[in-house]
Formats: sequence, C-alpha cells, structure tokens
Amino acid sequence: MDQDAFRLATFLVTAARDFVDEPAVYGPFRMVDAVDRLMAGVFDDDFLRGLKPELEREKQKVMSDRDAFVAWLDELAAKFAAEAKRRNLAGEGR
Repeated sequence: MDQDAFRLATFLVTAARDFVDEPAVYGPFRMVDAVDRLMAGVFDDDFLRGLKPELEREKQKVMSDRDAFVAWLDELAAKFAAEAKRRNLAGEGR
C-alpha cells in the first residue's frame, strides 16, 4: 500500500471511531472530507480535480449552516450521478 492510500485508510479508521461520539451530521462531513483527501493523493481524475475547490469550501458549512451543508450534499450527489451516467454511457459506446 502506498503512503497516500495508507494515510486515507488511517483517516477512515479513526473517523469511524470518532463517529461513535460525534453528532450525526459529522458523518457526512467526514465522508466528504475522505473524498477530498482521496483526490489529493490517490486519483488523478478531471471531474474530481474540478470539484476539489468546491469540496474544500462547502464542507466547512457543516459547522456554521447545517441546512446549507445538507443542500450542498444533495447538489454534490446529483453532480456525481450525472457524471456516473455520462461515464456509463460513454463506456457503452466502446
């Protein structure tokens, strides 16, 4: 396992433990933070790279505006769904 993957795995394991005692909304925050960390060191993907500034900015809303954070998660999930559809359709054309 390379160092970036190990660091991500370590983050996920410790975050899992932290979930036990943290408010429930921190779970989604930590998951999005894991995606951000994943993009920083493991994958080189145009779609993910383009989302990095948004992830870094919007995930902070978990502390100040829970409703805005949840609304952003809905938008982010829709972006991922659209990208997954685009990639799946592109794969059918091969």
